[in-house]
Amino acid sequence: MPELPEVETVRIILARDLIGKKIKTVAVTNGRAVRRHKSAKDFRTLLEGHSIKMVQRLGKNLILGLESGNHLVIHLGMSGQLLHAKSAKEPKPKHTHVVFTFASGDELRYVDPRTFGELYVSIPPPEGSELEISKFARLSIGGEGLLLRRQIPELAHLGIDPFEDQIGWDRFAAILRSRSTALKVVLTDQDIIAGIGNIYADESLFSAGLRYDRVAESLSTIEIRRLHRSIAEILTDAIKSGGSTLDDEQFVNPDGKPGTFQQYHQVYNREGCTCYQCRAVIERVVFHQRSTYFCPKCQS
Repeated sequence: MPELPEVETVRIILARDLIGKKIKTVAVTNGRAVRRHKSAKDFRTLLEGHSIKMVQRLGKNLILGLESGNHLVIHLGMSGQLLHAKSAKEPKPKHTHVVFTFASGDELRYVDPRTFGELYVSIPPPEGSELEISKFARLSIGGEGLLLRRQIPELAHLGIDPFEDQIGWDRFAAILRSRSTALKVVLTDQDIIAGIGNIYADESLFSAGLRYDRVAESLSTIEIRRLHRSIAEILTDAIKSGGSTLDDEQFVNPDGKPGTFQQYHQVYNREGCTCYQCRAVIERVVFHQRSTYFCPKCQS
């Protein structure tokens, strides 16, 4: 599943290419992709004729702000891709479910073999209405995250975003010390921390020297600060590398190019390989229905 670095990679490219463009037509060939709407026509009507003002991200969600004041929200799910085609003449990949054609003639195509992803248009709540924001997100002291949650009710439940919300290690500590569950469970719970999944939880925990099943509230101050720093560093490095493209080659950016951060994975998808740090053998376990990779020595 695309995680924060992959979605941010897509956001950067779409912001480069789409801001200011007017959506001329929207074609939906699989209604499941826009299942929150009553019909594909309802989805199209909210988009056609409107221009894209901004491209943002919150957690694993892409957000295209429209001049109408509404927002197009895209979640790539397990296998979703957004591909930018210069013209309609370019062959459409199999499993292309939604096509946005711009007045300039180029297209944005949503491709999703497994159809777990979705697209929907969010309408801001009435001015002055009360909206319950995630208690974890409210710990933020800055950033764009809180504003996005207030504008998009469907995303109000999301926990802190490591980049869109500003949160120091001390407030991060307050979150961990309130949780009696395993670290990996906390890191991958989107209602607590938004954007991290299997890959970057495993890589961040390795970088911090912490086991996946360590109880969150048991961490010392030094360990919390180390994990806080590791999350930021791992995600930043992954974004610089354009995200991770695994063996299935499912993730590519809108230009059709894969990420390269998989070349720098320390533990993820390296079962049976030797640890680059200590030469122990990387292990894989199934933990809470997730494959989890770790070094038994570095993360003892």
